[in-house]
Amino acid sequence: MKNLYELAKNILQSADQKERPALPNSFTSIDLYGAAVHEKGEEEENSGSFHLENESGVGDITLYHVFPGIELVYNDMHMAYCNKNQEPADNVLEINYCREGRSECLFGEHQYCYMSAGDLSFCFLQDQTHQSEFPTAHYHGITVTIDFSRITDEMRNILELLSVDLERIRELARMQDFTIIRANQTIEHIFSELYRVPEKLRHGYIRVKVLEILLVLTGLDPEENKTDRVHFSEAQIAVIKQIHAFLVEHFNEHYTIDYLSERFEISPTVMKKCFRGVYGDSVYSYMKLYRLQVAERLLKESQLTVGEIATQIGYLNPNKFTSAFCTEYGMPPTVWRKKTISDGKEGKNRT
Repeated sequence: MKNLYELAKNILQSADQKERPALPNSFTSIDLYGAAVHEKGEEEENSGSFHLENESGVGDITLYHVFPGIELVYNDMHMAYCNKNQEPADNVLEINYCREGRSECLFGEHQYCYMSAGDLSFCFLQDQTHQSEFPTAHYHGITVTIDFSRITDEMRNILELLSVDLERIRELARMQDFTIIRANQTIEHIFSELYRVPEKLRHGYIRVKVLEILLVLTGLDPEENKTDRVHFSEAQIAVIKQIHAFLVEHFNEHYTIDYLSERFEISPTVMKKCFRGVYGDSVYSYMKLYRLQVAERLLKESQLTVGEIATQIGYLNPNKFTSAFCTEYGMPPTVWRKKTISDGKEGKNRT
């Protein structure tokens, strides 16, 4: 057993040294994020942090070398998109896990897929372009990239010993241009633990979890995991995004479905179905939460009274606002404000 251990250790160490180009900018995954990458933190031996920024917002990513040709990225996005001009990437497979928020993926010219919290997707980036957007400008998740051209023979042998079949995974990815596995306990178990591991154990733990991911994909039954595409035309998607922009701009007003349908010339049925498909909720529920999120920010950043905030976000009755806030945040707005201020002061004292 010791000889096998030493063999695996030597293979991994030598493979890592062969695979990793000279720093800086040694991550192949960084190309997926395009021109939004503006700043970067210090790169360490196996990881690096980058800041993203464009006219749609900001984001941060942390990348890890996992195995030769395999990288993992933590994504924290508060932007509508990060790269609208992503080029095909030869021999690269992309695996995405959505922890929070929502992701819209457009393949080719007219194929839309939507990921919500807990979903896993994978796609092959060769010979096709695709772009990802975040309809709610809020997305947290993990990306794993596999560059088959950089998987060393030694690494392939190790993966085969661990029952990971890279060729089967490649073929599964080629069967559909985009595959989604909807949220389930297996996916949740694998990825949730990646957010709880102590930093000193992170790199080794990431390796274990990536192997778990690859084993799940190796055993995937394509007949049981056919992508449930959202079949909306590009024109319908464009109208829904116009409706969303209108609602967000006038968030303190209340508009009926019939009014929106007539104003934007779309049937009420299609509008309701399409809005839920893009933004993951009904128009009413989505805007209710949006108003409460605005209120949350005002409670934290302004000196406005609860009544004034209620009026600003479109509640004529402050009591109804307080009730809605309690339902969402588990406490009245006044208590939430005091707690947030207190927590902020404690944080400053600790620093």
